Amino acid sequence: MCGKIPVNSDRTRAENTAHNLKHSISAYFTEYREYPLRSPDVDLTVDTRHQIMDILLGSEKEKPRERNPRGIAFYTDKAAKPMKGKGYRNGVVLDSQGGGELFDTWGKHYRVRFDTDFDNRIENPEAAGTLLPDSIAIWSAGKDGDFDTWKDNVKTW
Repeated sequence: MCGKIPVNSDRTRAENTAHNLKHSISAYFTEYREYPLRSPDVDLTVDTRHQIMDILLGSEKEKPRERNPRGIAFYTDKAAKPMKGKGYRNGVVLDSQGGGELFDTWGKHYRVRFDTDFDNRIENPEAAGTLLPDSIAIWSAGKDGDFDTWKDNVKTW
C-alpha cells in the first residue's frame, strides 16, 4: 500500500470557492471601503443569494448602482450545474441581468459573516460566544447539508 491520502474533490472545490469568495469580498472592500451589503448594520451573516452576489457580480440589477457604482465583477466562477430534481451545485446561477446566486458542491448557499463594526473580530459560527480574529468568515454546510453539524462543514478559518 502506497500510503496516499484520497482527495475529496467536492470538499476541495468548496474550500477553494469559499476562499475565492473571501478574496473577492476583500477586493470589493479595498475598492469601495465598505462591504457588499445593502444595509450594513452590526456584524451580519448572509447567504450567497442575490442580496450579496448581485453586488459582487456587477449586476445590471443594481440600479442605481449604489453598492457597486463601477459595475465591477469582483466574483467570477463557472456556471452551476443543475441537480437531479431541484436546485444547483458547484457555481453561480446567473439571471438575465447578470445577478445570481452561488452554490456549494452539495447544492447549498455559502454563509458569509461580516465584521461591520470594524473591530477585526466576529463571532465564531462554530462556537457561540467565542470570537475569530477576522473580518470575513465564510462556510458551507458540507456534505450533510446541515449548517449546525460542523464535522463536515467547509470554512475559511
